[in-house]
Amino acid sequence: MKILHLCSYYTGNKLYSKLFSELTRIIDNQTIYIPIRSQKLINKNKIDMQNLEYLYDLILNKYDRFLYRGKIKKQQRRIEENIPSINAFDTIHAHTLFSDGGTAYLLKQKYGINYVVSIRNTDIHVFYKYGLHLRPFIYKVLKNASAIVFISHAYQKKTFDLLPSKIVELIRDKSKVIPNGIDEKWFNLAPVVKSESPNKLRLLFTGSLDKNKNLSSVLKLGTLLQSENVDFYLNVAGDGPLFDQCRLKTKQMGLDNRVKFHGNISKEELICIADNSDVFILPSYKETFGISYIEAMSRGLPIIYTRNEGVDGYFPEGKVGYSTDPDDIIEMKDRLNLIVKDYNTFSSNSANEARKFNWQDIALKYFELHTNIRTKKI
Repeated sequence: MKILHLCSYYTGNKLYSKLFSELTRIIDNQTIYIPIRSQKLINKNKIDMQNLEYLYDLILNKYDRFLYRGKIKKQQRRIEENIPSINAFDTIHAHTLFSDGGTAYLLKQKYGINYVVSIRNTDIHVFYKYGLHLRPFIYKVLKNASAIVFISHAYQKKTFDLLPSKIVELIRDKSKVIPNGIDEKWFNLAPVVKSESPNKLRLLFTGSLDKNKNLSSVLKLGTLLQSENVDFYLNVAGDGPLFDQCRLKTKQMGLDNRVKFHGNISKEELICIADNSDVFILPSYKETFGISYIEAMSRGLPIIYTRNEGVDGYFPEGKVGYSTDPDDIIEMKDRLNLIVKDYNTFSSNSANEARKFNWQDIALKYFELHTNIRTKKI
């Protein structure tokens, strides 16, 4: 099989290189087309592997965000110039709806090559929200795609809620949910599955310290636990614009002896902290996928996550943890109590479910998806 990837955000996200490197084990040939706006980005995140060809194309400029039609036509022309044998591709994968999907649509119209399109956060919350004049064209991109990929059930639902119902009905059956994977380092050691309920509750929060990640609610939960004489400890891993403010707030709330701020730490350090924690809690207001939840689960930690965001929908409620309202600390406390009462089951379930989020299995899902559509060339 030969696949052409259109990947505008390749240089900004290492998850793509993880996916493509794993796909090389099961796909004969992949070409990655990467439009860029700076020479400094040439070869960024490039991995040298057999049957993996890169085309970094320095063609983007500041006007492209305003001249969308010209941008995708320019990308189509450059692909045709750099890949004379474009008809040799079995399928195309557009890794964004707007930046890549439009070009994939043009290529299908001309060459009849079926394409998969992945929908990302900026597609819906930026380009779709503000590009009202582009929506009729984007509906054509969606209708002509052979498959549409979302990285979470919650994000699929959000997208369907925004699209016109007639478009949703046309694309529902060809929409798939395929998650991101986590780094294999999280699986290198056997997870620490605890056999007994913790006497001292050790919580873990990881992520950028900003308003969205919502450490503020976790600190409020801490004051509630302290008022009820619950013996707890909170590790906070991450940095961000509210780092100093959060530390000050912790002292003002009388929690400075129970909360430790680690700042930015290595993956190895984070794994060590996770292995010495009991429950992962991250009540973000918005979360497209939330890889931190899966990383924590891989170490046997039950999770408390935001309802209708991120990983919500991947697991039955009460299997690896519980969803919560990000502002409801009473609900969070009740969820914690439920987890502690049957801790071993939650811990074991979390470790087992996390194994599904390895790149090898995820690459296989993409391979099967492309295999199914390559025979349907129009």
